[in-house]
Amino acid sequence: MKQFFDKDFWKNTVGCTVGTLIGILLTFGTSSYLENRNKTEMARKTVMLTLHNLDASTRNMQTLLDELQQYDTLFTRAASLMPDRLGQMGSDSLQMFVNAFGSRRLLMTDHTTSSIFSNSFEVWQCLDDEKVIGRIGNCYSVLDVCRKEYLRMEELRQKAYQAYWHECPPMDYPDAEKAAKALLERYDVRYVLSIHSNVIQMLKHTHGIVCQLNERNKQVLHITQEELDEVGKLLEQNSYNIKSDDMQIPENNLNENEVNE
Repeated sequence: MKQFFDKDFWKNTVGCTVGTLIGILLTFGTSSYLENRNKTEMARKTVMLTLHNLDASTRNMQTLLDELQQYDTLFTRAASLMPDRLGQMGSDSLQMFVNAFGSRRLLMTDHTTSSIFSNSFEVWQCLDDEKVIGRIGNCYSVLDVCRKEYLRMEELRQKAYQAYWHECPPMDYPDAEKAAKALLERYDVRYVLSIHSNVIQMLKHTHGIVCQLNERNKQVLHITQEELDEVGKLLEQNSYNIKSDDMQIPENNLNENEVNE
């Protein structure tokens, strides 16, 4: 009589079952591993894009600071020669002063990268150092404060220049000295000049803070500048190359030929 308990049958069944279970575990384990690895890789790419964006922002801010410092030197020189020694600057420098005070600059800000980082919870989970998140957030907060302070000063300067223009356009004065003197005699203009240097110093200080925080994140995450530069090259292939001069809006400024006509 055939035995009810077939050892070979159960041996094969158990072997198949165990093999199937192992296969399932390996499949899910591999999928989970790949998913986690993909999340980690995506997190690193997002962080690299963020750090590159901060690099670009600090470079743009440095360019702006250099320009503001040049203006400030010109503004300070003109104000120091009021009211009777403006002629010492010479006609060309006085034209530069009036034109610089009336110049306008478009300040373009890209919030895309900061938005991607702040809205990517998976990125935060994959970062080993939680302080990185805080430093990145602080960088964007400080840059936003700088932008608002700069725009506040620019608004005051533009209002003062427009009021000056509406009273008498600079090219309607007999010479550059009289045009510059009329500008410097205005209280709203003198107020802008009085805060200009202080705003620049504040921007320099905060710019330094952002640079330090961003460099610290690079060190902690072991991200080299070469890696960030490569990210930048990829982005530049699909972007417009906007020069500093392209951001200047032309004004009907003082011109010596117009003055002498």
